[in-house]
Amino acid sequence: MFDDLKFIGDNIRSFRRSRNWTLAQLASKIGIQEGPLGRIERGVNLPSAKVIYNLAQTLDIPTDALFAPDLSLARAKAAETDAVHVNVEPDMTVPQKTLLSACKSLMSAFHTLEDILGVQKHALLPLSIPFKPDYAGMEQLAAQVRSAMGTGDAVIFDYLELFENFGLRVLLFRFMKSADNFNGVSFFEPVHQNAFFFINSRKSPEKQLFCLATELGKILIFNQMKIRKDPLFPEPDASSGPRPINAKRAAKHFAAAFLMPDTAVKTTVGQLGITPDTWTWDLVLRIKQRFGISAEAFVYRLKELNLITKELSSTYIQKIKTHYNQTDFGEAGASRRILNANGRFFDLLLTAGRIKSAQQEIQKIKETVEKLKI
Repeated sequence: MFDDLKFIGDNIRSFRRSRNWTLAQLASKIGIQEGPLGRIERGVNLPSAKVIYNLAQTLDIPTDALFAPDLSLARAKAAETDAVHVNVEPDMTVPQKTLLSACKSLMSAFHTLEDILGVQKHALLPLSIPFKPDYAGMEQLAAQVRSAMGTGDAVIFDYLELFENFGLRVLLFRFMKSADNFNGVSFFEPVHQNAFFFINSRKSPEKQLFCLATELGKILIFNQMKIRKDPLFPEPDASSGPRPINAKRAAKHFAAAFLMPDTAVKTTVGQLGITPDTWTWDLVLRIKQRFGISAEAFVYRLKELNLITKELSSTYIQKIKTHYNQTDFGEAGASRRILNANGRFFDLLLTAGRIKSAQQEIQKIKETVEKLKI
């Protein structure tokens, strides 16, 4: 037995299991018998060059992923081709390598848990939906996503649970201070038509929630760009107005419409008899809590829907910015929203922890969790 190279067999077994293939199925796909493949997975024999090539082609992974001595590293190498960092604008800042590395480690951990338990990897929510690339198109896109989720215009208490119920992977952890300018990072996984969302838990719950919705918007925009092979949003010209739409603004407008559907906001405001010129600061703080978003996002949404005068919105936005400067971006009116973070991840970890044959992999995941202080 090649004890020093046993990790090669472990990697092959892990990648096979992640695709829910039996030993016989993979053996048939790569053109060898089940017995020889079983000996390779157990570390009794080493694969030939032809078998290595066939494995990489069949599993759709880079060859060096099979030779990574650490399973998490093997998955990270495979994820480099499977998961795509979502970037909807060419000039957007790319997260530093340390943050991307942390995200890839967590994607690897998540994949390992899904593999051990044999759970569904595909999202139950369509992540490729055609839309018109303007502000009205973003409103309609948000409505389509909410319809697919079965929520209509209802105000949702726990968006994290909602995302996770549709198979999306959401993880909150404290980004390193050097990456604190990032509210979140997302990855699209074409092979499973699913996504990973990594949210900076250093931010307030309201900002975390808005970031999550924005990243979903980016993924929907990103996928349409890839399908159409088109940037979608043209370069602004003199006729574009004061705020021409671009991919970044489109994603944020999607988030606002998703978290604060126009019908829900208008109904709430109408039931209270608030007119555009009768808003008070206390009313803004009270009602924004119902939607779980920041006072800033709420005032901008009121402005978009013509539910507040220009003068009052300007006054409140300035008040909010002053508050941010004085409190290091603390939430106006304090944060009352409590997010049930990382629920699915730790549920999977707890369930997989009872499987004796997976203890070595579970221990490595726990080390990752401790290192990143999730």
